Amino acid sequence: MIGSGPGAIMLPIMPLFLAGMSTDSLDTPDYVPILIFVIGYGLMIGYTFLLIKAIKTLRKK
Repeated sequence: MIGSGPGAIMLPIMPLFLAGMSTDSLDTPDYVPILIFVIGYGLMIGYTFLLIKAIKTLRKK
């Protein structure tokens, strides 16, 4: 984790940070932070799933 840089450490925290920053604006709808959570963590879970599936497929050969 240290060798891959601070970006890899920040990646799991980023949707939480963006949702917090979006609430600073007074006219932000209530659903925006939840939408950021769902999209942000959904993309990370999907990418992780596809990465693990690709690694398993390559190891079988």
